[in-house]
Amino acid sequence: MKKRLLEIVQSILCKSLIISCLVPTLLGGANSCSPQNTLFEDGESSYTIVLDSQATEIERYAALELQTWLEQVSGVRIPITAEAPAGNRLILETEDRQGRDDSFVYFTEGADIHFRGNGPRGTLYAVYAFLENELDCRWYSLKVSVAPHKDSWRFGKLRCQEAPGIRIRDNCYLDPRTQPVFSARLRNNFVRIPSPDGTGTIPGSAEGYWGVHALGTHVPVGKYFSTHPEYFCLRDGKRYGGYGQPCLSNPEVLQITIESVRKIMREQPDFLIYSVEQNDNQLFCQCDACEALAEQYGGQSGVMIWFVNQVADAVRDEFPDKFIGTFAYQYTRHAPKNIQPRENVVVRLCSIECCMWHGYDECEQNLAFLKDLEDWGTLAPHLYIWDYVTDFAQYCLPVANWKTLQPHIQDFRDNHAIGILEEGDYQTVSCELREMRTWLLSKLMWNPDADVDALIRDFTDGYYGPAGRYIRDYLDLEERILRRPGVHGNCYVHPSDTMFTLEFIREGRAIFAQAKEAVADNQTLYDRVETAEMPLCFLQMVKNPLQGFREQADELVRRVVEREGMNRLAEGVWAGGTMTAKDLLADYDRIRKEIEKSELMPAMAANPTKKGVRFTRYEGNFMSTEEMLRKGKVVEQGTMEEIAIDTRPEADHFGYVFEGWLEATEEGLYQFRITSDDGTVLLMDGKRVLELDGSHSPETGFCYLLLEKGFHHLELRYFEDCEGQILSVRLTGPDGKETDLCLTI
Repeated sequence: MKKRLLEIVQSILCKSLIISCLVPTLLGGANSCSPQNTLFEDGESSYTIVLDSQATEIERYAALELQTWLEQVSGVRIPITAEAPAGNRLILETEDRQGRDDSFVYFTEGADIHFRGNGPRGTLYAVYAFLENELDCRWYSLKVSVAPHKDSWRFGKLRCQEAPGIRIRDNCYLDPRTQPVFSARLRNNFVRIPSPDGTGTIPGSAEGYWGVHALGTHVPVGKYFSTHPEYFCLRDGKRYGGYGQPCLSNPEVLQITIESVRKIMREQPDFLIYSVEQNDNQLFCQCDACEALAEQYGGQSGVMIWFVNQVADAVRDEFPDKFIGTFAYQYTRHAPKNIQPRENVVVRLCSIECCMWHGYDECEQNLAFLKDLEDWGTLAPHLYIWDYVTDFAQYCLPVANWKTLQPHIQDFRDNHAIGILEEGDYQTVSCELREMRTWLLSKLMWNPDADVDALIRDFTDGYYGPAGRYIRDYLDLEERILRRPGVHGNCYVHPSDTMFTLEFIREGRAIFAQAKEAVADNQTLYDRVETAEMPLCFLQMVKNPLQGFREQADELVRRVVEREGMNRLAEGVWAGGTMTAKDLLADYDRIRKEIEKSELMPAMAANPTKKGVRFTRYEGNFMSTEEMLRKGKVVEQGTMEEIAIDTRPEADHFGYVFEGWLEATEEGLYQFRITSDDGTVLLMDGKRVLELDGSHSPETGFCYLLLEKGFHHLELRYFEDCEGQILSVRLTGPDGKETDLCLTI
């Protein structure tokens, strides 16, 4: 009986990288052991690339890649032949041409160099490893490759043997997801390489996972709901005809799903795993039959595994080397009880709730996920990880997860993950330090035990040149300020978050000033440094637009957006962030015009005698400050030293009016930054100047007032509806310093 694909390679592919290289450095450098043979010298070579006449398409592609990059390094185009006498050969060979094992070895035998893969992709990766290790080639980004020219290259005894730590490596940033040639050079194996003749893709050049959230594809509500509402989830006593989940206990839903999956597998046979994953919502079925299954199998994950197991059983005989994939995601994240996934089922565990900035075993926010990871690692025959490594609320925000990428991947490997999807800015090119993240994640999925500091130094020096040291200083700054004790970051952090301090922005921009000075004579490197600085400038325009305009942060953001072709800046409107770069730049223009048209507000006659603010407190149910003034009950009046509201967790349905005198110590432009939950209205000298009214979650607003030196009457109206109360008022004066608002009475 034919052995299962995974059983053949499991012992190799679920272990750490194995390397046995007689080379002196981690990634590059000259070979060792008394160089006796000359591959090329002074634009000439006696070598031949030898490729069997029966070679697969991916082996032929590997030969072309070896030929291309050797020519870039040496200036010599080494011929490719089917046969050549022993000596002076570069021999490409594959142990199992139908295999899917990515491990390889390259080694010398006399004057010959062998590139031997256990499977065809392994042969290709042997070529890339040789080019990196021995000739110092690098593929830092889609646009930046390094093939250093060498007049000659001599070698002695060579041997390098490697196997991937993770079998399926899906680097879900835009470039590797959409540019398979670049992706393959980083040894990602999720997208298929196009054929050199442009007629299709190379068979066996990737391991694919068909679909995501696919239950809606298999059982579409638009097709079935009108005639069979019983196929869909029961919620609050009614069958739901929107984007919910199917009723998994319904036998007809099972049969429809089986036939849909079988049809897709027949028509699209090139994938390894086929999705039978829940839709992207938590509207699971609450009918009696589904609830009984949940009770029997330990929750909704048990219902899902019960359903998916039956799909897997139905397709196993026809597709013995394929897998059915399902999610452990949100309401199905916890491992079930009294049931185990079938041998041909892959469970894709998602880390969306986790803190990205800390290890799973060192952060209270991650302990529950770590338990789920360990539980599934024990229970599931095959585990696959969907990991989140960028900020989807605002792609360009700094994400201080450089120290956790490796331990997270190691945890996945140690819990028997056969695949990882590292989800970054898959829609655009606006992620912070995206080229380095792409490169580093690829290296770590291949070798989870690599030296991260060495990898970062390799990239920063190679990509940023003399500015590389300052990029590393900036990473240290992120580590010191953004990963300070008590600070956490999931994949939906917003720019208004208090972790992004003005100190961080100020120190970061000072570091980038040094970085730009170091490459001032090289426009290409200067542009790369500017792109790396863009997230700080974006933050500065959020936190203190007035200072941002003074320091030309808006202009840098504009240059980078236009130069890099950035379009969207957030995954979607549901993330609550700025969606498009066009909208962002239009907002900058609006703010600048608002500042430019500010009219001088004359000082008022006043003689306040002490620091403080008068207040009136209201109680009642109201949805705006106007409603508060009209129908709220006055329960307290008096003075306090500074603006402060009732922040007790149980306190709801109240409001305040604060009044006092603001002293403008010099004539100039003043910026007010207010963050409130719920509504706020600011009046200056009787004029409404900023409105954040209505019931809402935390929102931040700005206004810019040109004030004459002297006293100005300030009135602030605030109300709290329910679920959290926040009021923060910050003032930036003409000197550019931001302070708390200080009033007198």
